[in-house]
Amino acid sequence: MSQFRSRFFSLSLLCIALLAMHSTQAQSSWKASVGAQMSFAELQADNDDLNTNMEFGGGLLLGVSYGVNENWSIHTGVGLSYLRTSNSFSSYQDALNATDIENEDFEFRYRLEGYSEEQRSALLSIPVSVQYESSGAQTRFYSKVGASVNLFLGASSQGEADQLTTSGYFERFNAELTAPRFAGFGTFNDIEFSESDIDIKNSFNAFVEIGIKENVGSGWMYFGVFAEYGLNNLMENNNTSMIEYNQNTPLDFINNSSLNASNQISGNALFDKVMLNMAGLRIRYEFGL
Repeated sequence: MSQFRSRFFSLSLLCIALLAMHSTQAQSSWKASVGAQMSFAELQADNDDLNTNMEFGGGLLLGVSYGVNENWSIHTGVGLSYLRTSNSFSSYQDALNATDIENEDFEFRYRLEGYSEEQRSALLSIPVSVQYESSGAQTRFYSKVGASVNLFLGASSQGEADQLTTSGYFERFNAELTAPRFAGFGTFNDIEFSESDIDIKNSFNAFVEIGIKENVGSGWMYFGVFAEYGLNNLMENNNTSMIEYNQNTPLDFINNSSLNASNQISGNALFDKVMLNMAGLRIRYEFGL
């Protein structure tokens, strides 16, 4: 995937360079733009037991463009948006080594029913694209294709479950305890876990945008729809359990994001690959510099 990503960006830069060389005799112009986007995002994962949902988000856009001629232009800029995604499991179970409040080692066993998780992050985006637009004094149609680097800032997750059932197997006594509750053993209904940080790689995306632009006298208003497709796997440090026993406060279970989790029994990560996909609307006002 890294080789494909490198070739993709190299090809994009080559296309931009050839376009500029082909139009050296045309009149050029620099323009700036400011705008906003409304988007739906999904972290697409390769796990058949997982349900992923597209969640609503939004953000601000700042851009600069170089008009090579009347129909072709090169665009870049920066965007800052609020990203939400979510996933859920109908049922999940695991077991891991733990130590209780009296420093006794045991195997912590748990089962989740109706588990759901929401991931939240600020997303700093840096796009590079080539745009073609039709001719016209008042209304023009445009299409844009390019690539972007998306940096996750302060990514976190919060999970909840319809039911969490826990027990502790103490090998020294050859006994499995399903109580007492104050020791963290039992059945807990409608449980909401504390927020936790996510370790996640930055996303490289290819994108396409189409729409219309209207002349408003001193500038142009853009109204477009876009779609972004993730090119790389975002997973890293996926070696923790989704639920961990809290030795100091047993009723305060530690919840790690499913994106960073692995099944401790099998030793396999919950996901081999997760990619960021987005779609939505963009509105921008463009003016000359």
